[in-house]
Amino acid sequence: MKIEWPSNKKFAICLSHDVDRVYKTWWQSAYYFMKTRDIYHLKTVFGKDENPYWNFEKIMLIEGRYNVHSTFFFLNESKKLNPLNPSSYKLALGRYDMNSPEIIELIRELDKNGWEIGVHGSYDSYTNPKLLEKEKETLERIVGHRIVGIRQHYLNLKIPETWKYQYEVGFKYDASFGYRRDIGYRDNRLLPFRPFEDKDFWVVPLTIMDAALFHKYPNVSDARNAVEKILSFAEKNGALVSVLWHQRVFNEKEFPGWSKVYEKIIREGIQKGAWIGTCKEVWNIVSKVGG
Repeated sequence: MKIEWPSNKKFAICLSHDVDRVYKTWWQSAYYFMKTRDIYHLKTVFGKDENPYWNFEKIMLIEGRYNVHSTFFFLNESKKLNPLNPSSYKLALGRYDMNSPEIIELIRELDKNGWEIGVHGSYDSYTNPKLLEKEKETLERIVGHRIVGIRQHYLNLKIPETWKYQYEVGFKYDASFGYRRDIGYRDNRLLPFRPFEDKDFWVVPLTIMDAALFHKYPNVSDARNAVEKILSFAEKNGALVSVLWHQRVFNEKEFPGWSKVYEKIIREGIQKGAWIGTCKEVWNIVSKVGG
């Protein structure tokens, strides 16, 4: 399949953010203080004004400088805490309430100003269509219109069952197909694709996730070089570069250089002749092409 990107652009960049946690909890602050002995982490326990995870305005300012928008996938996690299972702690503790006035106001402000709102499917929802449907309906009540896109928490997928469930509850695209610990094009998927020939449902592959990038390249300079290579490859091949940067990493104190690499992707993408948009805008383009 060949895609002609808008305005005859050479390739495309899709920007997105998974909103896993919006507050840094006291136990996270205590953990990082014990690990680093940096008093800063104790100061971050006192609310949003001192909370390094609330970086939505920073993202809006960065993207506003380049007149681009991104997709925010909001998580409505419902997994129960199991005291005998330490792996459940991270999922069950510290989550935000999707129906809190502060979160509703945030989501509606982003939606009103041109950012796409999508579902960040909870940890177990990838095998649970009823849970997927509930999370979709909850977010749709908040924004007042249909939600078309989803990305599963931890990129959880059971292929092809998860895509079948997503399609059946009304999603038009999934953005979960990618690497957890690597960057690049999984299965050499350079463009969005339809997993089912008889269904109007698309997969928008993930190319670069912040955690995977800096896990593989802890040095910021090396991470920048890796990003440059992917952008050059995409430019030569007319590919899509789908980018995931969690909103919490736009705090320079805890994630030095990470937000600058994100901005570099936008800036160099524009210089190389990329079209840049949301996941929904990508879906709109490819769904008209077919495939």
